[in-house]
Amino acid sequence: MTSDSPNILLFGVGSIGSVYAAIFVLSERCNVHLVARSNYDVLKDRGLKLVSPKFGNHDALQFDGVYRTCEEAAASGTKFNYTEKTSIVLFQNGVGAEEPLHASFPSTPIISACVWTGAKVLDVGEVEQFNTEGLTIGVDYAAQIDRKTQDDALKLFVDVLKAGGSDVKVTDDIQSERWVKVIWNACWNAVTTATQLRTNRFLGASPHALTLSRAIMAEVAAVARAKGLTVPEGTEEGLIVKCTSVKEGLPSSMMFDYLAGRPMEVEVILGTPLREGLRLGVPVPSLTAMYSIVKALDWKNAHPEEAKI
Repeated sequence: MTSDSPNILLFGVGSIGSVYAAIFVLSERCNVHLVARSNYDVLKDRGLKLVSPKFGNHDALQFDGVYRTCEEAAASGTKFNYTEKTSIVLFQNGVGAEEPLHASFPSTPIISACVWTGAKVLDVGEVEQFNTEGLTIGVDYAAQIDRKTQDDALKLFVDVLKAGGSDVKVTDDIQSERWVKVIWNACWNAVTTATQLRTNRFLGASPHALTLSRAIMAEVAAVARAKGLTVPEGTEEGLIVKCTSVKEGLPSSMMFDYLAGRPMEVEVILGTPLREGLRLGVPVPSLTAMYSIVKALDWKNAHPEEAKI
């Protein structure tokens, strides 16, 4: 890399964060810095181990900087290209996460993505990428920022991803794409977390499980359409097929967060669609039920003593 190569600061190096940190390194187009928490020591001292049929197996991918906190990264003196000073990129599940960022950083381009990548943590500092890898990405445009500035920030980031081998697709309507993804997440993340079962076990346990799954998806899709977003006909059934075609079933990141006692992405995956449905007058009874159950599980993790029976 040259001295003018972009400096990317990636916050959160779990399964998905680790895969894309590896892609950034493999691109050889940028300097990669991480804010790591529980895996800080391993990533700083040894690097990242990646197991991937697509990107190859790597025992010790090295980074240009590893920090415990954002404050520590800021104190390093490095000028990062994808932070509040220049651009912010979201790889987070769910919907509605862009609004507070626009409010806090009104002059900063916000780039948002839908990630369709299979990945899991094998051990501290070790991650496996499996099944597919790909994401859809676009600018969540802010009217007060010059369009070219926002598009240029996106192009630079996409070029890095492509150089690293990512199957990335650019869209001009990222919100519709994110809502299509949350149709998937609101269903499968919720039911796997509530039951602590992979999707195939959940669907096989009751003759009504698929009915519930279709109802959750249909409600989220109806909310998205009521917002004026594009959800193609057949989307829900396509997502059902995509899930059920995986015979061994699927877990979810939300389920893993629950089992590990971590805070879950309840609000952006279930809360925002629920509140938008209520605001727009769209009936959301199944979504209300799943939100209430998963919210209670999130509270249980946060209050272990009070939650004891």
